[in-house]
Amino acid sequence: MYKKYGVYYRFNNYERNITMKRLLIIISLHLFLFLLIFSYQAQAAGEDEWYVEEFDTYIVTAVNGEITHGDKLRFFINKGDCTKMGILFSFSTMKNDRNIQDLQNKKLPIKINGHTIHDGAEVILVQPLFGTMNTVMMQAPGLKSIKDMTSSIMSWYNQDNFFGIQLVSKQGFNPEDYFDITDNNWKLDKLPEKITKAQSICFGPEVVVG
Repeated sequence: MYKKYGVYYRFNNYERNITMKRLLIIISLHLFLFLLIFSYQAQAAGEDEWYVEEFDTYIVTAVNGEITHGDKLRFFINKGDCTKMGILFSFSTMKNDRNIQDLQNKKLPIKINGHTIHDGAEVILVQPLFGTMNTVMMQAPGLKSIKDMTSSIMSWYNQDNFFGIQLVSKQGFNPEDYFDITDNNWKLDKLPEKITKAQSICFGPEVVVG
């Protein structure tokens, strides 16, 4: 019986890993197409672009960056648990560091609104673009309660009038070796509204999210 449950657990874990990889492939393809079309041209001032979309077993809510427009902040909900969400974000770079692929699966130190995030952010994808660029996608630690995370983020956002993530140095890692821009900000005025929409999609029409 123990072996049976062990096999079941490993199978479920394998399935979750495959699903996450599919999500990352789809998101990286969207990012590539975005960059291909817009080529990092200057966007209109005050532009506030959001989308809420389904990717396989995930609902993803995303907004474009203010410093690097193409680097989105993404909030994802797994349909297996519509009460929790995680955060994905990316930093694109023109620096041609041949060791950038070594960042894969590493935890990089970050600050959010000046606050050190002790667990850092895990690099889950290093994607070359056009032969001259790389996009490094990272995941903030853990899946948290949607209600609690949204409340905490909006508290920081309303207090500081911005929401920003900065890559910082630690022993053996200097972000300026890999990235020409080491910080980004995102407008989150619509976050509660968009997360409510995403959670409603996750639960389905029979559940009212309030």
